[in-house]
Amino acid sequence: MLLRPSATALLLVLSFVVQAQQVNDFPAPDDPLHKRVAMYDALMRGNHINEGVFMQHVIFPPVGTETPMVGSQEDCIEVTGAMMAAYCYQYAVTKDPKYRQQCHEILAGIEKLEKVTGVPGVFARSFNKTDTPLRHERENFFPIEWHESTSMPGYRWEGDLSSDKFVDICYMLGLYYDMVAEEEHKAIVAGILDRFVGRVVDKNFQLVDVDNKMTLWGNFSPDIPHQPLNALEMLAALKTTYRITGKDRYRTAYHMLIDEHGYDDEVIMAKTIWPDMWNVIWDDKLACKSYMQLIPYETDASLSNKYRMGLNRHQYVWAKSDYKHEGEIWFPMVYTVLTGENVVTEKTIEALKNMQGFQRNKRMFSVTKDDGSTVQMASEEEGHAALMIRNYWFGRYYGMIDPSW
Repeated sequence: MLLRPSATALLLVLSFVVQAQQVNDFPAPDDPLHKRVAMYDALMRGNHINEGVFMQHVIFPPVGTETPMVGSQEDCIEVTGAMMAAYCYQYAVTKDPKYRQQCHEILAGIEKLEKVTGVPGVFARSFNKTDTPLRHERENFFPIEWHESTSMPGYRWEGDLSSDKFVDICYMLGLYYDMVAEEEHKAIVAGILDRFVGRVVDKNFQLVDVDNKMTLWGNFSPDIPHQPLNALEMLAALKTTYRITGKDRYRTAYHMLIDEHGYDDEVIMAKTIWPDMWNVIWDDKLACKSYMQLIPYETDASLSNKYRMGLNRHQYVWAKSDYKHEGEIWFPMVYTVLTGENVVTEKTIEALKNMQGFQRNKRMFSVTKDDGSTVQMASEEEGHAALMIRNYWFGRYYGMIDPSW
């Protein structure tokens, strides 16, 4: 039987909620774009940073904690990567050292994602500083993938890293290396990529967890049937890792996958056009990050043509977008940057001007108490605005967004 809190208990609940968040100021929907972005950035930095990693979803007390540890966390690396990209571009535009420092702090969070697993080259999806399992572990993603850290006592971490997080790590570190990192940080990035991508190469192009088994979505292998998108992702990672580490093993692996297994031809078909149900935005986001790592650095004309063919296939679908999701607004900007062909239309500009972040929601949560009983409790929660913030500073850097908007 569900136990309902008394009116006094609810009052206490609400008082805790008000005190928990560090930042509570939201922009109005019709505020100028630059003001909305600045205020959502303050909300992200104030309420979502967990030791350098940005939480995708935060549930506040009393159901959550005083630190942003409770909520779904399987996609934290995507959100962290978008914020890293935003700060890289913001630093390049403004030259304000505080944005460089924010990038450095994210790098420290990325280092912890590796350290917490206890195995060099294996990354967690997320981590929390806690001695005991938290309630959200059994309610989101795969409960079995939460582990107690042996290398960082007092921490728990979420495993089963997927191909999309593989892309996010390579993309954000490559961008950081090029735009922000100083020499000491460049050495850190090179070490991370060498261990991370090197382990995948050593495991026959499979993303392998601490149990030495391939993760659910970790297949880049030429010996196992895989999606063409995974071929694009692997080539991009090898291109990034080779140019940053300078180690010939990554250049050799890149050309082996092309010459012996036709990964360059697979790139052409990386975009699924039909059936419509398989035409999904998350694949497009991964393709954009991969093309950004691949096309600007490829010097072979034949390979460049194939990569452009793959990108054109994506644009065939992107041109029909209604921009219902902030992530979609990035696609024509990426295509324009990579090809020099301006496909940023008035429709795109209007979508950019109208970008919105999240609203804070209040809802009831079922909470299991220590004695096994369940109680309904009210708490507030936030999603994230990372893609909106990334879009804005990407557009500012490439001159597609007017700072007066």
